Amino acid sequence: MASAPATALPSAWRSPRLRDDFLLSRAVEALQAGFPGDALLGAEALCRRHPDLPAPALLRAVILQSLGSPLAGAAFLRAWRCDPHDPDLQDKLLAAWLAAGEHAKVAALAQSLLAQRCKAGNHASLLAMARAAGLAAPGACWREGDAIEGLLCDPGPSPRLLLRDEHGGQQYEVRPEGARFRFTPPHPDGVWSLALAGAADALPGSPLAFAAPRPAAGTLPAPAPLTVLVPLYRGLEQARACVASVLASLPANRAGARLLLIDDASGEPALSSWLASLEAHERVSVLRNRYNLGFIESVNRGLRQCAGHDVLLLNADTLVHGDWIDRLRAALYRAPDIASVSPWSNNGEISSFPDIGRAAPVPGAARLRLLDDSAAALHRDGATADVEVPACCGFAMLMRAGALAAIGTLDGAALERGYGEEVDWCLRARAAGYRHCVATGVFVAHAGGVSFGAEKHLRVRQNRAVLLARYPDYYSSYQRFLRDDPLAGARARAGRARRPGRGRPGRGRRAPRPPAPVFAGAPASSCTRIALWHHRIGSPQAAQVLALARLVAARADDSVRLLVIGEASELLWATGVVDALPQAGPHGDALLDDTALLAVGACAVVLLCDGDDLPVDIDTVRLGPAFDARYWFSAWLDAPAAAAPLRYAHNGAR
Repeated sequence: MASAPATALPSAWRSPRLRDDFLLSRAVEALQAGFPGDALLGAEALCRRHPDLPAPALLRAVILQSLGSPLAGAAFLRAWRCDPHDPDLQDKLLAAWLAAGEHAKVAALAQSLLAQRCKAGNHASLLAMARAAGLAAPGACWREGDAIEGLLCDPGPSPRLLLRDEHGGQQYEVRPEGARFRFTPPHPDGVWSLALAGAADALPGSPLAFAAPRPAAGTLPAPAPLTVLVPLYRGLEQARACVASVLASLPANRAGARLLLIDDASGEPALSSWLASLEAHERVSVLRNRYNLGFIESVNRGLRQCAGHDVLLLNADTLVHGDWIDRLRAALYRAPDIASVSPWSNNGEISSFPDIGRAAPVPGAARLRLLDDSAAALHRDGATADVEVPACCGFAMLMRAGALAAIGTLDGAALERGYGEEVDWCLRARAAGYRHCVATGVFVAHAGGVSFGAEKHLRVRQNRAVLLARYPDYYSSYQRFLRDDPLAGARARAGRARRPGRGRPGRGRRAPRPPAPVFAGAPASSCTRIALWHHRIGSPQAAQVLALARLVAARADDSVRLLVIGEASELLWATGVVDALPQAGPHGDALLDDTALLAVGACAVVLLCDGDDLPVDIDTVRLGPAFDARYWFSAWLDAPAAAAPLRYAHNGAR
């Protein structure tokens, strides 16, 4: 939005500490005044500087929705991710999805939110949207102390509930009196699912786990049998590929492993039929959950089924190769105090390759073979060694039978459904004297984030709070590991071991998004802007840019401003004619890419530093040593409109 002359600038504009609040209020004023382009620039700038703040993220979403942008849904999702427990943000996201006809997304997320909202008593709006999306939503249940509480939305005259103990399979009848109910389960250490009699699905909030993990009694055989445990929930094609790769690898492994598949009430006939066809395989067993239990309790059911085994926990969106099981087991038994090991992966968080902590594309079969064979050869030749880590990543984690017996299963009582459960298990094992390693001689491909959808952000926030309370130092040690990167040497040697002429294997750089328009037409702006592309403080051109800003500020009207994409000094801010946004990161994390900002800001021309290129068709000027700000600006102002390609500019005066 156009500003007053620099001499009349409010103190908040001049203060870095107060400026962001002022910019937010100014963006709201611009939207109310009918200049959504100005408002969007301000909101996007704040979102880039403060990606975890909900207010600018929500404002950006509202602006994009008002413009009819296809990015509106993604913007509301990002706003909700800032505070997944905020009911207002939940409703706005669901309403945006509902308006866009994305009923499946609404139903899935509403199912995850219903217990929380029913417990708080603010569920009416959520329930209405859930039902509009086709979700029956009969009610919800939750744990309160040693009791089960819940709410039936349409209880009827004589409601009847069925309570199922997921440990032993026993079933009990409960007859609540009225819509709200509370009762104590039959025994205190169960995992309980609650459903309306005759219903196919359990109430949202199920399962409710009451007992913390306990050590196992008795002695363990040596060596322990090995089971590959794969929980399944939808995603048939990826599950088929995963299981096929495991079965194909079994003859190459001496471990004699068995495969245990757990269908978490997927409700997909094709998946059920496929699982039935696998049961005839002599090394495959299938468990089917009566109700959906979530990842943690599905895994726990499998762990109870194969008590006394080494268990290789494997996500259903992975691909494996060769004698991967034997190599993982060799890493696990390299020392008696190793509780778990995880392999390299394109998407393994702390064990990601080629960049630590950053996902890369899933390699195809040929590339997976190359990466895994290279990792195995380097380790076999002594070029790489296993590296101790704070905790393993659960996408492919081999757990020692002795450690499972000593500390128990995953903690479904404190952690909800999924995410962070393997970290908690690893840290409990560490407290018992165990440690964890990345097996650098193995590579497993992993897609990531398939089963949970948007629910992931809710579970991450919930379970992270539990982990922070239990292990206050964990996240700082994790960040220190990422920063110090003890795996860097092994990663570098693995990178150099690629075949000549084949490029870097699994390179994790996302292809840049094409500069496609994100609006039907450029949003209205109060002025025309001159853009500074990827400006850097201290660059040779910085003085020329400052001189130009002061020339713009000296004008009698405010029809021209500068859009600085990159760094802005306090001297630039002080001119009062600068809209500054940090440059988008190299991995495509920004919602609006930098080229889209040229349309948002009604830019008529872009000034480039020497060496920069612009991937879009717009008038450009290079800021070389011969650039004279006063001469160029005067000539630009005097040029007839037809002489300057205003591809992105609004139709107002210059």
